[in-house]
Amino acid sequence: MPTSKLDKLFHPVAARLHRDHMSRLGIAKTMRIAHAYNRLKFGRTDNWRRKMYREHFDELVQENGPLVRPRVQMNDGWALDTSMTLPHLDRVLNDSREIISERAGQRLPGEVYRSYFQDVWTPQDVEKYPSIMDFTTSSDVIAVAADYLQCIPALSTTLPPGIRFVESNAAFDQQPDAPHDSQLFHIDYYSLPNFYVIVLLEDTTSAHGPWTFLPKSVSKRVATQLGYWGKSRGYRVSDEEMYSVVDRKEVIEFTGKRGSVLFIESSGCFHYGSRNSIKPRFQLMIGFNGVCRTDFSEVVMTPQVHPTTDSDSRLRKMVLNKHFKG
Repeated sequence: MPTSKLDKLFHPVAARLHRDHMSRLGIAKTMRIAHAYNRLKFGRTDNWRRKMYREHFDELVQENGPLVRPRVQMNDGWALDTSMTLPHLDRVLNDSREIISERAGQRLPGEVYRSYFQDVWTPQDVEKYPSIMDFTTSSDVIAVAADYLQCIPALSTTLPPGIRFVESNAAFDQQPDAPHDSQLFHIDYYSLPNFYVIVLLEDTTSAHGPWTFLPKSVSKRVATQLGYWGKSRGYRVSDEEMYSVVDRKEVIEFTGKRGSVLFIESSGCFHYGSRNSIKPRFQLMIGFNGVCRTDFSEVVMTPQVHPTTDSDSRLRKMVLNKHFKG
């Protein structure tokens, strides 16, 4: 049965299971079902991409553009790079100033996902600001995600969006004095692993509502103690619950200078962000995953298409199009 027909047939079931952060059966159980379903659809593609990583990654990197610096090394689910040496980062920062000056501080039409958080990126920006996709598909950035996922990563097309240029602003917040939604601790369930590359587009302090997280080892301990991802508890975790089992000193805030880059497994590290952004926060968020997801977003949503050209390298095409095989 063609995949499109399979998805159409399964859509009503997938929509029920996916709704309300997979609360019907519990996150962990639903993730297992979703992974089995996506493995049925994309298992061969996943196997091929893993083989290409094991046996041909160096060749793909040379074709895409050789590494310009030593590989960033992940530790306990995250890594921080403040060297300003990643390819195209300077171009990203230059273009970001133009985007911020044009769009910041105003609530954009149709941006109702979260009151305190908006994505100012548009599909037209892919061509207008090629630096963003050049940075995303640079060999140095891809290599970090590939080493961690142990496969050629794919840029997400549903949840999370592959590219987000986000503004967090307390002036937009409907509940500025009470953390809510993604301002509360949670672990992403979209894919195992789900991998973020986050770039600070302006200097960021605690007053900007920074991305805040716990290392993976700490998160694993907390998840076990709280029975997280089980059917009996919700997706979001209050501060009261969290700090009943973990010391506040173990929490890390992603603050720093403009151009700082965080690599993090959001499916392994408890995190939250945008909390009380008294000073507006701007960051680029890039979402990578494998091709066999652990949610049903590709069934219940219309996946975004990341454009490619004939002149793109095989590695870039593989990252931007999970169906590419060449």
